[in-house]
Amino acid sequence: MRAPVGTKPQTNRDRLVRTRLKAQIQPAAANRVVGPDGVLRTLPGQGGVVTGIGLGSRAGEWRGDHVEPGISLGHPEPAVNHAIRQFSCVGNLVTLLDGPAAGAKGIVYGKHGAVLAMFEPGEVSRMAPGEWAAIEAEGVGLRCGQMPDLSLHSCSPELFERLGTITSDNRLRVGVAAILPSIAAAAGIGMPAAMFNMDLHSSSAPVAELTEGLGFGDIVAVLDQDHRHARRYRRGWSMVGVISHGRTTGGGHGFGLMTLLTAPSDQFMFEKTDTANLSNFIELPWVSA
Repeated sequence: MRAPVGTKPQTNRDRLVRTRLKAQIQPAAANRVVGPDGVLRTLPGQGGVVTGIGLGSRAGEWRGDHVEPGISLGHPEPAVNHAIRQFSCVGNLVTLLDGPAAGAKGIVYGKHGAVLAMFEPGEVSRMAPGEWAAIEAEGVGLRCGQMPDLSLHSCSPELFERLGTITSDNRLRVGVAAILPSIAAAAGIGMPAAMFNMDLHSSSAPVAELTEGLGFGDIVAVLDQDHRHARRYRRGWSMVGVISHGRTTGGGHGFGLMTLLTAPSDQFMFEKTDTANLSNFIELPWVSA
């Protein structure tokens, strides 16, 4: 008999607070971006309702700037918007409340300036900016009993318990689509890890080659990054995140990577795999229904 590959993480999920949030689909942005060639371009940007792109779609193929597939959620009241960005976690259930697609269920898959949610493609095509959705927010305060030095951000309990296993020497074995050096870290360094993502230098060598083929929802590790609080370079630490938005032509920006985990590097065991995508770690409501 083969030895088990690891044990399930022990968490405090039974003591987490679940909060129902009401968020609104944000309008689309027309981004004016100056590329490395000095040419000003106006491209489809973040926000709005983006159809025809889903989890697993290649993040670098689209003629846009910070494109966010599915719907982008926020709130016109700053205090409420802050709570939505702080409490929403990747893997949380989202239900559309009004409009032609009312009742459709999806998931939070990332953050940028807004909280990003994905639904079944046919349902996304029936949604519009201004419509409202409910987010079953749960995950803030999540901890792993076997790994006290592991910090979790924007990660639902369901996702964490399926994302990796604990080895016999108390390391977290995680399958990832790519393992990137610290030079990949771009815009987002210094910002709160629980509310915004970190861009990757995905348009410049050598990171461009290392990130070629990455898709929305892919799980990615970056070395020498400490994301416990504000993101910073720290030798001997690593972070794990999820690709949440597409590339940009502007310098210092690229694929958006939303932080999920961070810990000393020797507490991780990264294994590269072509199945490291959110769609393989969580139950998609439109598939399991």
